[in-house]
Amino acid sequence: MNEYGLTKNEISKKLNSLLSTDETFDSGKIIGSMCTKPDSYSQSIYSKFLEKNIGDPGLFKGTLLLEKQIIHQLGDFLFYPKCSGFVVSGGTEANIIAMWSARNYCKKNSPEVIVPMHSHHSFDKAADILGIKLIKIPCIDGIVDSNLIQKRINRNTIMLVGVAGTTPLGLIDPIKELSDIARKNSLLLHIDASFGGFIIPFLKGSKFHLPLSDFKFPGVSSVSLDSHKMGVSPIPSSCILFRKKNLINNIKINVGYLSGGSEPRPTLLGTSPGASIITLWTILNFNGKTGYRKIVNQCMENTIYLYEELSKIHNVSVIQKPTLNIIGFKINSNHRLIINMLRQYGWSISVFPTHIRLVIMPHIRRKHIDMFLKDLQIILKNTL
Repeated sequence: MNEYGLTKNEISKKLNSLLSTDETFDSGKIIGSMCTKPDSYSQSIYSKFLEKNIGDPGLFKGTLLLEKQIIHQLGDFLFYPKCSGFVVSGGTEANIIAMWSARNYCKKNSPEVIVPMHSHHSFDKAADILGIKLIKIPCIDGIVDSNLIQKRINRNTIMLVGVAGTTPLGLIDPIKELSDIARKNSLLLHIDASFGGFIIPFLKGSKFHLPLSDFKFPGVSSVSLDSHKMGVSPIPSSCILFRKKNLINNIKINVGYLSGGSEPRPTLLGTSPGASIITLWTILNFNGKTGYRKIVNQCMENTIYLYEELSKIHNVSVIQKPTLNIIGFKINSNHRLIINMLRQYGWSISVFPTHIRLVIMPHIRRKHIDMFLKDLQIILKNTL
C-alpha cells in the first residue's frame, strides 16, 4: 500500500492491466462453467445496497422481509410455499446447513449421511466439519442406485441425499424412490438442486419436461438451489429451503451483542451481503415465471443443437442425450491432446476423468456453439 492513494485514473489503468487475463462470459468461450453473467438489471441493483449486512438482521428489517418473500416464492414453484429458509452464499453453504440441521435434529452419537458417489464436494466438507460419516453409493448410468441406498441404511443414518442436476452430466437422481425410502425409514431427505433448481420447474409443460425433484414428494425435507447459476443473479446467491421450521431451530446460535437487537439468522456465515437478497428478489419479480421459462428453454434448445452437431463429428462420442443443459463427450483418440488444443484455442472447458463437460448457460449463444464446433473440427483435422 502506498503512503498516498492513487488517482482514479491510475487505479483504472492498473485494474484493466491486472484483470486483462481473466476470461469473460461475453466472449462465449467459458463453456464449461455452471455460472453465467448476471442479468444487467440485477447488477445495477446490487451496487446500490452494498452497505446492508444481513448478519445483523435487526438493522435491516426490510431486507429480512424480502428474504422471507423470496423463500415463499421459491417454495411456491417447488410445491411447498409454507417452507422456511435463507438466501446464502452458495450451494456449499446451503448443503452444509442441511447437514448441520440434520445432525442437530437427529441427535445421534455416530451420525451417517448417505450420498450418491457423484455428490458435490461440499458434502465432504460438511462431513469433515460436523463429524458426520459419509456413505457414498455407486451409480448406474450416472444416477444413484436407490436399491443400494436401502441396503446401507442403519441405526446411525440420519439423512439421505439426492441430486437434481449432477455435476458431471446434469442428470437427476430418482427422487420419488428416495422420498419413499426416506419416509419408510423415518429419515430426512435433502435434494441438492443447486444446478437444476432453477431449470426443472420451468420446463414443466414444454417438450423438455422432466420428472419433479422437489417438495411435491412428501419425503423431501430440504432443497438447495443456486440462484447465481441459472437464476442469473449476481454472485454470491443461493438458497436453502426446509419443509419444517423446527429443522432450522436446531441450529440457532445466541448472540447478545448485535446492534439490531434480534437473534442472528441460523446460517453458516455471520456477515452476509443483504444486496444478494435484494437483488434476487428483484430478478425473481422482474423475470417472473415467463421470463425464466424463456431463459431455460433457450438454453435447452442450444444444448440439443450442440448435442446433434457433436454426434455428427467423426472420432467424437457423446456420453448420452442431455437431460439438462449439460453435455458430456469424449474424443476416441488423442483425447488429452485435443483437450489441450481446445484450451489453447481459448475454450474454457471442464474435464472429468471420463469426459469433457460443456455447460450451455444463458451467456452461450448459437454463434458461440458454431465457433466451438468449427474449432473442434479444425483441431481434429490437424491432429488425426
